[in-house]
Amino acid sequence: MPLPKVRPGLVFRYEYVWKRQSLTGRDVGEKDRPVCCVAVAVSTIDGSQRILIVPITTQPPDPSVPALEIPMAVKSHLGLDGDRRSWIILNEANVDSWPTPDMRQVPGKPGCFEYGVLPLKMVNMIWETVFPELAAKRLGVVTRDEEDAPPRPTGWGPE
Repeated sequence: MPLPKVRPGLVFRYEYVWKRQSLTGRDVGEKDRPVCCVAVAVSTIDGSQRILIVPITTQPPDPSVPALEIPMAVKSHLGLDGDRRSWIILNEANVDSWPTPDMRQVPGKPGCFEYGVLPLKMVNMIWETVFPELAAKRLGVVTRDEEDAPPRPTGWGPE
C-alpha cells in the first residue's frame, strides 16, 4: 500500500514529540500515536514539502489548553479507540518533512499508514486556532526534520 497523500486533516500514525519532552532534550516520542496533519504545501528553499502536525490524545487536556474533542462518530469512522474520548491538542505541533520517517503503520493493518481524514468543519476549527498562534510565534513547535525554521502559512487554507 502506498504512503498516504498529504492533505489537510489527514490522520495518520506518528512518533510525536511533545514540546515538554523536547525541552528536556528528547528527540524521540514516548509512543506512536494518531496525529493530525493540519498544514500542507509549505515549501522550503529546495522545494521539499514540510507539514505541521498536531497531536491526538485520549488524556483529558487541562482546561487552559486549547483542544478540540473528536466526536465519537468521527472516531468510529476513522477507527480510533472506539469507546474512549479523544482530543486534538491545539497549542503545540511538530514540524516534519513529508513523507516523514517517523510515520508508522496503523496497528493491525500492515502497509496502512493513515486512519482517514477529518471532516472539513473540524479542519477549519483547527486552522482557526493553530495558524494565528503559529503566525504570532506562540505555538509550541518542535522541529523534527533538518530544517531550522517552522513553516509559515503561505496561501494554503481549508477550502
